[in-house]
Amino acid sequence: MEKERVTMNIIPFNLRNNLKPKAKKMAYEIIQHNRTSQKPLVSIITPIFNNEKNIHHTVESVLNQSIGHDHLEYILIDDGSTDNTRNILIKYAEEYPSITLAFLKSNTGTPAFPRNLGMELATSPYLTFLDADDWLEKTGLEKLYSVLEETGDDYVVGRTIKMGMKQPKVMAEHESCIDRRSVSPSSIPHIFHHLGPRARMIKSSIVKKHNLTFPEMKYAEDKQFFIDYLLHAKKISTTTSTVYYLNRSDDNDHSLTKQTNVLKKMHCNMKVMHYFHQKKMEPELKQMVMNRLYEFDCFNQFMHRYYTLRSDDSSYRIKTKDFFKRIAYIRTFRSILNKTAKLNEDVANYVNEPINHICYELFQKKQYKKIEELFKWHKEEKIKQYVIKKNKACMISPLMEPYHLIPIPMYAEVIKIYILDNKFHLHLKIAGDFLDTSAELLFRDRKAIDNEFSVKLSAVSFENAVVKLPISWFQPFSSTVYSIFFRYKEYHKIHILIPHSKAKVQFTDKKKYLFYTTNHHQLALKVE
Repeated sequence: MEKERVTMNIIPFNLRNNLKPKAKKMAYEIIQHNRTSQKPLVSIITPIFNNEKNIHHTVESVLNQSIGHDHLEYILIDDGSTDNTRNILIKYAEEYPSITLAFLKSNTGTPAFPRNLGMELATSPYLTFLDADDWLEKTGLEKLYSVLEETGDDYVVGRTIKMGMKQPKVMAEHESCIDRRSVSPSSIPHIFHHLGPRARMIKSSIVKKHNLTFPEMKYAEDKQFFIDYLLHAKKISTTTSTVYYLNRSDDNDHSLTKQTNVLKKMHCNMKVMHYFHQKKMEPELKQMVMNRLYEFDCFNQFMHRYYTLRSDDSSYRIKTKDFFKRIAYIRTFRSILNKTAKLNEDVANYVNEPINHICYELFQKKQYKKIEELFKWHKEEKIKQYVIKKNKACMISPLMEPYHLIPIPMYAEVIKIYILDNKFHLHLKIAGDFLDTSAELLFRDRKAIDNEFSVKLSAVSFENAVVKLPISWFQPFSSTVYSIFFRYKEYHKIHILIPHSKAKVQFTDKKKYLFYTTNHHQLALKVE
């Protein structure tokens, strides 16, 4: 089949004036086959820039989808690559009619414009996004598509697994801890958290009806787009199925790149805050959106890293550089507080975590060294000390009163473990704010985290909770090491601690089961 090659200039499809790209970035070339008359079911959009190393894996993960690549429309937008990426893409387009290529004349410096172009070119009723470093689980798109077809919902999200670190990790567990169908977005408290373009499928009709686009920013463009979309979504679904693998092989929270860019990220975040402060929202939704923008972005992702701005290098040059970094950090955060105050808003109203309230108070008192001490301890002290008073649990911080004890929502520790009547008996001590909610023990394979088992707990008592697990219950467990969590309120989870003694309880049948204490005083299970 002969492919059709078209060159044209694009129109900035109703972008707001301040977000329109420069004219030189608006030239692109389309390369595609003449498709059959069959309309695609889903459009996948992938922005690419100099990704010759990983692009094969990404593209193949789409072409091998169980839904069938003939039912897909795969739109790859190359943002001015200078390596061999374009040649690789052309070879795929020559072989697969489902692939549409868009080659931008020059690099735009942001994934926003390529994604907007992809949405403009898309012809299917559903849209999903795949970044050029990542890949899809083989049945991922079929699972998302089936949910939307079954429910008629406006949005569905599944499980994302972060790969490339020491151990795989489930991203944003609220998105995939249980199967939900046709629920309100506001029924999931953290739905506005972790809004990268992964593992989610949306309706093209809503995007077009409300003229939704990714803003032209280097960072935070996906966050603004998906918050905007969710504010227009009436009903949404979540699935426990794994959909997406996020590649973080070079992930390093202390890398120079991340240190350099963090201030730029916050300036982008400030634009997003301003954008949503101007929008009319129901009070409940506003509280959730602002909690994400302030607590997650300003505190958890920004101020929690303040301690990293003081290096161990004692040279004058490095010490001076670190000093000015801290000044820039403080000025940026002060700017956020001042701009919020001018809107007659109090940042503290959108913050839930006690440690962040402490940070807020210390910042107002200009006690920046204590903020540094607090978050250095919180991040680097792996074995923390706790105290329980009146069914409430607190971490013991290095700060003096009134910040010495920091409340935590839930706490769980092992009192003892033994074997009786072919059952493991786990005596747990539980404390916290959610003793009256449903809870469970979660056993998760450290290497293959889709391999997990859970057991519901009966009513939790403060004094102790006795969990009796028959040896036969462990028969499906494969030979590996399992982390053990206490999970409550659907997706909140904490490690079960062993603060005072070393647990080592072993049973041998056809397999060997060993409960033991990790180096961080956490309960784990090894199956051989």
